Amino acid sequence: MKRAAIQLYGVIVASLFWLVWRFLRFTVRVRHVHAPPEAQATVDCAWHEALMPYFLGAMPYRRHYVWMNHPAWYMKGIHIFLKWVGVRTLVLGSSGHGGRQALQALIHLLRQGASTFLNPDGPYGPAHVVKDGVLDLAEQSGVPVVAIHVRCHRAWRIPTWDRKWIPQPGSRVELIYSPPWVVTPDNREAVRRRIESHLQGWDLSA
Repeated sequence: MKRAAIQLYGVIVASLFWLVWRFLRFTVRVRHVHAPPEAQATVDCAWHEALMPYFLGAMPYRRHYVWMNHPAWYMKGIHIFLKWVGVRTLVLGSSGHGGRQALQALIHLLRQGASTFLNPDGPYGPAHVVKDGVLDLAEQSGVPVVAIHVRCHRAWRIPTWDRKWIPQPGSRVELIYSPPWVVTPDNREAVRRRIESHLQGWDLSA
């Protein structure tokens, strides 16, 4: 009974997200700049504030994407929504909730040719700080990092720690992709600075 209730809750939440996503997909214009070839496996990243604009521009996915997500029951709606918009594989885990095993499963799938997306300043901030997670994932998998600078013309801000953007109907979204950067033990800090610079829009040519 509990499992059925969680599933029903998840479908309702996912349906609400999907309806908003579909509406904005029809009304928001999206432009991609320097997008990598679809065949290339990448570890994509953008600031946590840009999740909704990213969803509008990047999804539905057309190649194999795997996402690592929190396993809590209240995330069920997000899990279902991600499946509906093309996330082929969900790996469930986080700090204190099977996170180490989930990370190893994610690394294995990346080595097999999958791509992934994450927020380098998530899930709880501080905002606009590139944490170690994206660097560890790229280094251990051998898959290069691509940072995505998101511009959102006319958006509402949600009063959360990251002040998420919700694009207004009729607005424009631009996704500007960095070159792919391979992470090694010798260049981690240099790549961290490049990711931050690109995500902040300081040097979009780097």
